Amino acid sequence: MRTAKLPITHGDWQILRALVRAAGKPLTGKELRLWPSRRTKDGTFLDALVSMGVLEVVALRPEDEKTRRKPQQFRTLYKLTPKGEQAAEYGECEQTYGAAPTA
Repeated sequence: MRTAKLPITHGDWQILRALVRAAGKPLTGKELRLWPSRRTKDGTFLDALVSMGVLEVVALRPEDEKTRRKPQQFRTLYKLTPKGEQAAEYGECEQTYGAAPTA
């Protein structure tokens, strides 16, 4: 697998910029869902950003009556990683690509 600086999508960049504007304060996944769409409906877009290494999970808020049927990602608190700060500033970050090595 190779690594290179690849651009991030505009929607992901907006999410990262929202965390920059929060000035280090962690935000919930619900606050990071900036636009309602099918892509953001189930919260897996946040899991993708965590797996890219640009977001970090800080804590999970307890479930209450309002959030019982909502995805867990919307109750989770997120903050930027150093890689995420660079991606928020420049719109690109180190990403791996290519086929996974075979054993």
